[in-house]
Amino acid sequence: MPGVSAPSAPVRRRPPWPALLAVPLAVLSALAVAFFGVIALAFSNGQLDDGAWLFVALPAVLALWLLVGVLLLLLGRSWLALFLPAAGLALVVVWGILDGTLGDGTGSTLVAVWVLPGLTALFTVLPGVRRWTAARRLARQSRD
Repeated sequence: MPGVSAPSAPVRRRPPWPALLAVPLAVLSALAVAFFGVIALAFSNGQLDDGAWLFVALPAVLALWLLVGVLLLLLGRSWLALFLPAAGLALVVVWGILDGTLGDGTGSTLVAVWVLPGLTALFTVLPGVRRWTAARRLARQSRD
């Protein structure tokens, strides 16, 4: 019949596998940032001069945002809320290396701290995850 659309297939409640991989990586990223932030504060004795406080405060804010993004992704509300802090955290690590603030004798650990949010961002931005969150959003809007 013209003008009558067929009912669409129900949207899966379970997130796709890349989203399920991004969640533990994001949590590990937040834990790593918290761990290294506490160590940075301990070794600095609270003397964060010349903008070094940015390398503690900015990752801490991004780590909290990561955890909020995890919740929003698992609920199917937003993939962007997890992608932005993950990509931002990966960029902060690169910025710290280029600035010389990070990287003194911490080669493999620093790579791990960079890879965790990088992979989180990569898995979050995959088309399957974006389609799933868009379908969940559309299903929520059609119910309202």
